[in-house]
Amino acid sequence: MSEPIIRTLDLTAIAVPARPDNSGSATAEIQPVFVRDLARTASPRSPLSLDFATIDDHGRFSGRAVLRELRWTTHTELDFVLRESTVVIRERAGTAVRVTSRGLIHVPLAMRRWLSWEAGHRILLAFSSRTKVLVLADASVLDDFAHANFAALFEVTTP
Repeated sequence: MSEPIIRTLDLTAIAVPARPDNSGSATAEIQPVFVRDLARTASPRSPLSLDFATIDDHGRFSGRAVLRELRWTTHTELDFVLRESTVVIRERAGTAVRVTSRGLIHVPLAMRRWLSWEAGHRILLAFSSRTKVLVLADASVLDDFAHANFAALFEVTTP
């Protein structure tokens, strides 16, 4: 595995070599460049939002960020569809499942059993305000992504 280019990053400033002096050679001084100056261009906001939740002992989870983003209020009627290893939730009138007055969403028992989600199970909430859809998945779906993209999380190093 290759050595990292930067071993320590000061979050308040990044040090860069000073500009060359009149003699044409760079001075030995280090000048701070603040992180906010490095990110001058704003990236467009992604329509996808992610969060985590835990299934409680009644098969519910708290999704206040989801409710705000999707503009779902108390008693919003929700339609659940099981797709492979995910649950797709959309607002739909005339359904039996509703957002509770405490902002909880109840995952139907048959779906929880199919997915082996019990009390204490961590789930990933992926939602989009553009499509008004919430997708639930086992939080472990991020493991492969983390292994592929965040190798430092799995390296064992000595201080």
